[in-house]
Amino acid sequence: MTASVEASAGMAAELVAVGLRPLALPCVRIQQAADADLARARASVEEADLVVLTSSRALDVLWPSGPIPATPIAMLTPAGAARVEERGGRVAHVGTGNPSDFTAYLIRKAAGNKVAYPHGEGVDPRIIVSLADTAAELVAVAVYGWIPLAPALDPVEAVVFESSLAVEGWMEARDLAGIIAAAIAPATAAALRRHGHGPDILVRRPHFEILAETLASALIAST
Repeated sequence: MTASVEASAGMAAELVAVGLRPLALPCVRIQQAADADLARARASVEEADLVVLTSSRALDVLWPSGPIPATPIAMLTPAGAARVEERGGRVAHVGTGNPSDFTAYLIRKAAGNKVAYPHGEGVDPRIIVSLADTAAELVAVAVYGWIPLAPALDPVEAVVFESSLAVEGWMEARDLAGIIAAAIAPATAAALRRHGHGPDILVRRPHFEILAETLASALIAST
């Protein structure tokens, strides 16, 4: 698994469920935004009528410890909503992980309201555009980004790439000779192809259960 350790828990559970042994080999690391951007994002969350999150990581960056503001939060995924509640936050809406459905909800809910959207770099721009068109006021701040990280050299039979940056990090120290490469999303697959190795497995959305089952079948077939 090439995502950050904290982001790999969901994938690890699905891999264990199909009899595989997950190993975290992070190929990306988080990089926080400048202090001024973090301060602006914190203020916007505290003053908003609604906070939009596509990842709970934004809250963890803004408030690494202690309580978070009581502003209602619309979260894209059930796993993210659980993390918000664990931090003591107030979840007003839980999405299914489908960006289109989530955006449709936001268009209705944001109308006439002050909305804060702290997010990571590279998020789907459609959410920002939709919120800007409907909210009375929108503050959308990128509070973190990712940079490639060369992984450890532990031997593996397969590797799961969740982002194009993870591909770049992997290629800083390793190749894919004799390894089954699984990619999540077309952009990740494209990054693999730029390095001369198309994905052996491609899932277009982060459906970890489907990916784990497909990967287990591929490993069995390769033996």
